[in-house]
Amino acid sequence: MGNMIFNQRVMGTNEKYDFENYGKENVDESRVHVERRIFAQHMYGGPKGLGDPTYRELSKMEEDPMIPQRMRDISRTQLCTSEFREFCQCSKDSGVLMFYKCNESKNKMVECQKGWFYDNDFEEAVREEYLNERSHYRQTGIKTQRYKRGTFVARDLEADPPLDQNGKYRPQKPTGWDESYPDGPPSWANFKYN
Repeated sequence: MGNMIFNQRVMGTNEKYDFENYGKENVDESRVHVERRIFAQHMYGGPKGLGDPTYRELSKMEEDPMIPQRMRDISRTQLCTSEFREFCQCSKDSGVLMFYKCNESKNKMVECQKGWFYDNDFEEAVREEYLNERSHYRQTGIKTQRYKRGTFVARDLEADPPLDQNGKYRPQKPTGWDESYPDGPPSWANFKYN
């Protein structure tokens, strides 16, 4: 449905707009074209018409399924890689008996992911990463691709390590960030990339 504009049929009027006399005096105001949108202004305004980049709230759809899914994918592909590889190797070696033979490696992997999943700092960092990507897209029109054909696109762990010196997760830079903001980060960005 997207950013649908209600038309006459949806609004329930059968009268046609009088565009010939639009803007002239003594015109019946009920026949003047007025846009009525489903979503709030912050979802379709902004410099590119993609939404307001300064709006930093999350919708229910972003809050519940999207952020936890990103947290699971990030913890699996970037933070718990050795446990994940160990479980995958055990599964390959065991075949059908993996349910019995790989229980220990599965539990290690799940505990690692659970440790990150219930970390409030990690959740805030993933939320900030998503909000920066969304605001950057709304500001510049450059979309950061995190999923390709249903698979999570992992970051380059050598060039952009996921953890800072304190062992906390660092949000990943959106695509084209440095080129778009050469004078420093925009005012809406809370995380300062180095």
